[in-house]
This record gives sequence, structure tokens and C-alpha cells, in this order.
Amino acid sequence: MSSHLRPLTRYPLFQIPCLFLILFLVTALLFWLLGIGRPVVAVAIALDLSSSTYPQGQFNAPGTVVNQEIRAVEAYLEKNNSGILRRPNLVTVLGFADIPRQLTTGFQDNSVLISQELNKALANPKLIRDIGGGTNLDLAIQQASRLLAKVDDRCRELLIVTDGAATISPEIIAQAKLDRIRINALVVGADAPDIQIAATLTRGIYLSVPGEADLEQLFTEEFFGDFNNNWRWIILWLGLAWMALMWTLTMPLDRWLFQGLFKLPLHLSGRLALSNAIFWTAATPGILIGIYRLLNLALPFTSSC
Repeated sequence: MSSHLRPLTRYPLFQIPCLFLILFLVTALLFWLLGIGRPVVAVAIALDLSSSTYPQGQFNAPGTVVNQEIRAVEAYLEKNNSGILRRPNLVTVLGFADIPRQLTTGFQDNSVLISQELNKALANPKLIRDIGGGTNLDLAIQQASRLLAKVDDRCRELLIVTDGAATISPEIIAQAKLDRIRINALVVGADAPDIQIAATLTRGIYLSVPGEADLEQLFTEEFFGDFNNNWRWIILWLGLAWMALMWTLTMPLDRWLFQGLFKLPLHLSGRLALSNAIFWTAATPGILIGIYRLLNLALPFTSSC
């Protein structure tokens, strides 16, 4: 590697990786600002309407878990049609206790119509009598999964809101995984190990919160944000930028650090500088895969979800 004092910017070994570094950073910025690479999503929201969600016997009374659930759904629907997404989520809402019931018609992206159908279904006095007072998560997940499995061109998200622990059979979880459905759960007031296992096995989100938690914020920030994020692409471009940065630093490390500061021989300083770039080029893909697994993100180019 040359040791004379021509400017670094005149060497291809500096110019080419620097151009790639700028390209990858600009691409990451554009993906972040423009939301490029966001998945198109279908969401089935299953609300726990069992008797424990309105302990005083007044269904949907202010302050009850049912009322908080419904307000959270309304907040999700409002954000879904706020213009953030070029293709809003398709949403359907179910209610469940002993028996699940669809509260809205099919999957729609019109939040006004979904809200109208939801409120009309909840106002029906027959609803509570028909679904019973217990909590059967197996049937709720089974019905929601059947609906989601019919959606072919979107990522499938199931969001369960419940106030108590309940068992989920392994067969139900296995079928959800087979249908590429992520089970996400918001448990209010009690931890639910079986639900947590279902969420973990399907790469979904599990949140256990106290009764006074702000469900609206959790719906709009945690769940909506996770369903519609493009972090896997931003992380990819940042990872490529990191590799380009390591190659860009090859000549500065050689000239200024190894030769200038440490006074190493020319041949040794060049090998060390190149070894640094080669090491990070080889290690970065593995690091990225680890980050994707840690964040429950699918790998880019392998799946749209």
C-alpha cells in the first residue's frame, strides 16, 4: 500500500467504498422518510367480551376493560386511515367469550364503516347472550385464523385483547404458524404464559399490562407501529453502509493510525487495514441476522412479512 502523501480522495480504494457509503446512507434515509418497504397487512382484532371484562354487569360501561378495548380499536382505525399508509390495513373485528362472533363484515380498510358496524354489533342486546360469559381462546384464534387464511396478498396479523389467563392448544398454534399468521396479544391485568408462548412461537408481540394502562396508545404505537414498520430494510441498508464505511476507512487506518501513530512497517499496516475491512464484511451478515431474530423481523428479500 502506498505511503506517499497524495490525498486519500485520489485513490479508488477510498473513492469507491465512499460512494457506496453515501449511497447506502441516502437509501436508508429515503426508506425511513418515505416508508418504502412497509408490508401490506390484514389484521383480525379479537376482543374479549367475557363477563370478567365488565364486572359490575354493565356491558361497555366507562372504565370497564370492554370499553377500553373498544376505544383502543377506534384509535387504531383512526390511525389506519390517517394517511400514514399508502395502503391502509384491512381490518376485521371479532368478539369472543365462550363463543366467538364476527362484529364487522369481512376485511375492510374504511375505518368509518368498520366503526359503524362495530358499534351496531355491540349495541345488539343478543350479543352477550349468544357468546356466553367464559373465555375460549382456542375458538377465537381458530375463527380469526380461518378468516386471515383467506387473505392471500397481505401479511396476516391476529391481535387478541383479553383480561385473563387461558389455555391455547398446541394444534391451534401450529395451524397459525402453518398459515403464516402472527399471534399478537395484549393481556390486561394478569400474565398469561400460554398466550405468551403462542406469540413467541409465531413471532408476534406479547404485552401484559395493568388495568389502568392506556390501551389506545398501545394499539396505535406498539401494535400499529410494529405491523407497519419497514425496519428490516432500514437495518439492511445501515448494515451495508457499515461495511462500506469499514472499506472507506482502510486507507485512513493504514496511513494515519498504523503508520502514523503506531509507526508500523508499510506492509504490516496495509495488511491490518485490509484485515479490518475483510473482517467486518464477513461478520456483518451474521450480526444482521442476529438483529433480525432479536427483533422478530423477517429477512429482506425472503418474505414480504
